[in-house]
Amino acid sequence: MDTIYNWMKFLHIAAVIVWVGGIVTLTIINARLGRAGDAAALASSARQTQFYGKAVVGPAAAVVLIAGIVMVLRAGLSFGAFWISWGFVGFIGFFLIGAIFCRRAGMELGKLASTAGPGDPRVVALQRRLTLLTIVNLLLLASVVWAMVFKPTL
Repeated sequence: MDTIYNWMKFLHIAAVIVWVGGIVTLTIINARLGRAGDAAALASSARQTQFYGKAVVGPAAAVVLIAGIVMVLRAGLSFGAFWISWGFVGFIGFFLIGAIFCRRAGMELGKLASTAGPGDPRVVALQRRLTLLTIVNLLLLASVVWAMVFKPTL
């Protein structure tokens, strides 16, 4: 393959590491904070997670998308190949779940955690919803990584 393809592949993989690794890390940290019951820390973490989504996840995902498209074009592959199409499905699904549902739950959690008392059932319910949504999103991303590695055909 050519040098441009190799650079795009490097950027693609590095951005996936930042994107997925950061989300896994934040999920673990937020789950631990939720169990600790520290409302102030939880509210602060919710704000920082929102910042991370805008400042890191979004740009990293854009790099993944752009580098992936360039690789497909440089390699003369078909965008109709199942594994490539699944990458787009995963990308769109991740952002729909993240930008709509996770973002909304995270904003609610950030506001509520700063005013709610310890063990407030509304906070616990929001934490569970956010954790479930994040796990679904991570499973979706894992399926995309699987498809990129094994390149299944239908």
